[in-house]
Amino acid sequence: MNNSKAKNARVFDFVDPLPPALYWDSSFIINVAHADGRWHGDCVAFGERLERSDTFSYVSTLALDEAWFVLLQLMVEDDYKERSFWRIANNSPSVVAKYVGRLEKITNDIYAASRVRVVSVGSNTPRLALKNMRDFYLLPRDALHLATMRQYKLTHLVTTDADFLPVHDLSIYTCNPALRPSR
Repeated sequence: MNNSKAKNARVFDFVDPLPPALYWDSSFIINVAHADGRWHGDCVAFGERLERSDTFSYVSTLALDEAWFVLLQLMVEDDYKERSFWRIANNSPSVVAKYVGRLEKITNDIYAASRVRVVSVGSNTPRLALKNMRDFYLLPRDALHLATMRQYKLTHLVTTDADFLPVHDLSIYTCNPALRPSR
């Protein structure tokens, strides 16, 4: 058991050599898809690099769910600046339909990529996620992402999220300067 917030994951920059396989956290998908994302340009460039490489990428249905929700929230807030997402969603649930096409395009692009596999979260994955929460103090979604990675024997993650730093036996690819090693 680790129980430490110390940096145990190995961190790589987007320009470092690529691994054979890589799991996409939802933060990467969100930054690729949302033009106003903090790391949009870097994530798009890395995605293009992945397309030209021999690296296989894995995206879980959990990552899609999480990305859809955040992107939906961002799109609604962009269009309705004076009102909160929840107020709009609760008062006018049909507003969601306006954005499904954009979410569908993002999803179809992922499914169409020849070196990307969309994978499911296994039925025993939540039990491993609880262990990840205990061992690494991960929040539930991050713990489920890590458990899903381990289910598929993946050890490389692309993310902009610092919460994975305490995880040993994990390699993180990122453009987030707060996570990257000093050069």
